[in-house]
Amino acid sequence: MTLELGSLVAASVAYLLVLFLVAYAAERGAIPARVTQHPLVYALALGVYATSWSYFGSVGYAARHGFRYLGIYLGVTLACLLIPVLWRPLLRLSRELQLTSLADVLAFRYPGQSTGTAVTLFLLAGSLPYLALQVRAVVESARVLSPSASPTLVGLGFCAVLTVFSVLFGARHLTPRERHEGLMLAIAFESAVKLVALVAVGVWAVSNVFGGVDGLLAWIDAHPEAIDALQRPARDASWSPLLVLSCAAAFLTPRSYHVAFTEAPEREGLATATWAFPLLLLVMNLVVPVVL
Repeated sequence: MTLELGSLVAASVAYLLVLFLVAYAAERGAIPARVTQHPLVYALALGVYATSWSYFGSVGYAARHGFRYLGIYLGVTLACLLIPVLWRPLLRLSRELQLTSLADVLAFRYPGQSTGTAVTLFLLAGSLPYLALQVRAVVESARVLSPSASPTLVGLGFCAVLTVFSVLFGARHLTPRERHEGLMLAIAFESAVKLVALVAVGVWAVSNVFGGVDGLLAWIDAHPEAIDALQRPARDASWSPLLVLSCAAAFLTPRSYHVAFTEAPEREGLATATWAFPLLLLVMNLVVPVVL
């Protein structure tokens, strides 16, 4: 399916306007605090962990490595099990000492300006390739949907919109400990959209490609080699490195740390995140084998 460039731009602008309106309404108090500070909003916002790679890369990774793709999300589940003994003390420390980043935490633990500078540079170096992947994902998607779209203009437009959104709802606050409720609600809304979109693709695949659940089961019975291709890599390769990396990334990458600790609601949100965040990732990944 291809779209005219004008239709693609109109759809993109409409979606971005919705995100802006959601964030603006939250910032202006049009959306009550019981919504913006609800633990489920916090759990959905933690879904910022699952961005371009999860959305665009999970099916391809599953095609190459089988059920090992689940390790990227099982590690997050293990991290959530550590919430009582690791996340909650770290959140308490961050609030009491107004530590707004991982660099602040390590600079407090190992005093010295060089510590904070080194950690900041390390996180920046690690984030740049990921940011480039985000831009590439948007550009490639636009090119698939509308071959006439200019990759340069799409990439520049995406970066410009991202910059404006960050300035309006992220960087303009005077105090670093002030919560950005508009930003959090927009991230939570986007996580919900991603979840609904992926589930819709899975439902469409089952109903229109396989002709229903019975057709899917019949296809699996007729193609045992497909199931074996998913199981073999999971049996033969080690899961430990993937589990450790994903467990750490659940709260140590800059975006995840910011959402988990700097933007944590005043109400207790970690207890809900313990089960709601892994459940969100589980539902998102249920459709991956079906689409594959």
